[in-house]
Amino acid sequence: MKALLLLVAFSLPSADFSHYEQLLAKSQFSELEHQLVKLPDYKQHDNLLVVYAKALISLQRMEDANDLLNFAVEQFPQNVELNYLAGLSKIRLASNGNVFAAKDRALRGVALLQNAVNLNPQYFAARQALIDFYSIAPAAAGGDKALAEAMTEQLAKENPAQALLARSRILLNDKKPTEALELLNSMMPNPPTARLLARKAQIENELGVHAQAFKSYTLAAQYATDATDKYNALYHIGRLAVIADQDADEGIKALQQYLAFYKDSENRSLYWATLRLAQLMYRTGDTFEATLLVSQLTNVQVEDEEFNLILVSLLSALKPKEPVPIPISTTNNSN
Repeated sequence: MKALLLLVAFSLPSADFSHYEQLLAKSQFSELEHQLVKLPDYKQHDNLLVVYAKALISLQRMEDANDLLNFAVEQFPQNVELNYLAGLSKIRLASNGNVFAAKDRALRGVALLQNAVNLNPQYFAARQALIDFYSIAPAAAGGDKALAEAMTEQLAKENPAQALLARSRILLNDKKPTEALELLNSMMPNPPTARLLARKAQIENELGVHAQAFKSYTLAAQYATDATDKYNALYHIGRLAVIADQDADEGIKALQQYLAFYKDSENRSLYWATLRLAQLMYRTGDTFEATLLVSQLTNVQVEDEEFNLILVSLLSALKPKEPVPIPISTTNNSN
């Protein structure tokens, strides 16, 4: 009876949890935190700690995320996602922190990722993170390319699509984008997955094959089952429509969807998406809509020289032209 009462006390209605998941998906990270910390018992719910940690990581508050995840893993050692997030946060902190503490932190991160895999071998995000770490980290910090290859071979026996993701990542870590693209083209499953298509598009974009990247991102958006995957692809469709002169109408539709979804959020690409949409509107002759979009950006602070140069240029192009005065002749033409 006592155990049943505890279960009732600590359970969170699914409708309530989905609300916080939606705030996370829409990049409303500060609002999520604001609402979450008001709950007196949020630390008693592992699923709430997961979304809170993801929000802190997205806000680049890595030390806060690390502290929260240390507590969360101690409270819920069997939660796969908490182990995974805790491992990732330690590895990221190791790559950006004090060199003397980096190796220890990285190794603790790897151990947490391995815990996640041990708890659920089908949790592929943790296996991908381990392969990525072993393939890119120097040997002195725990890297092991042979182990990364062996783990990828094992993954191929269980899930070929996941193995293809891992193999392409290893090639990218080795600065071999052409080989990675060839691998993806030759082994893309049918039907493809959004993650593989996005990886393919990313490489095509880096190699300057912009028309093909545009097509790959379009397919990635169609096949995406995750909101983040879908809207990331839509953003790049709009971006390529501008920088690589791809289909402007498709770019406009993609960016309009993107901006509608992330309205009033802390999405890091929100201002860029607005600017790119304004550029496309201007290109297609809709100066009224372009002016409205640009007006949303005149008071924002974006520390990006390219962004500000484009904004100033677009503002200048949209500025109403002063009418040219017609000179009045003073010559007396009367006879």
